[in-house]
Amino acid sequence: MRYHLCCGKKHLSGWVNVDREKFGQEVVADINREWKFIPHGSADHILIEDGLEHVHSLEDFFHNASASLAEKGILEIRVPHFKNPSAYRVTHKHFFSYSFFRIFPEAHDATQDLIPYKIELIVHNKFPLSLLNILANCIPNLWERIAYVSGLHVWMRKEGK
Repeated sequence: MRYHLCCGKKHLSGWVNVDREKFGQEVVADINREWKFIPHGSADHILIEDGLEHVHSLEDFFHNASASLAEKGILEIRVPHFKNPSAYRVTHKHFFSYSFFRIFPEAHDATQDLIPYKIELIVHNKFPLSLLNILANCIPNLWERIAYVSGLHVWMRKEGK
């Protein structure tokens, strides 16, 4: 099963679309609470796009995602980068950088089995194969420090303990 969290009005065909508000999706649920809408260990893929920055607790989110994913399941995250002015909306509770995901999980993180295997800087999201995006991802640590970044696209895999 594939779950699209914080779907809003953007429903993906073949996915279980989930949002806290009613937008005609399959599931109405608040991801800030225990995830009863996904049976433990059953999700092959969880996508959260422009939603992780709104959650109350990253620790709870990653715990719920880990519990919901099957072994080798994928957690795909799309968030605004902290350099993007839209990252500072009043409803956003967290800010993200390449470094945040590059060093996840740290030894003190409660969730240890979600391992990032691909992290992309998005400089320009209307042209994903633009030369700026390609260049930024050749030198992500440096680019993030000296130039503009619009967002991040991260893939994590659930690995055995």
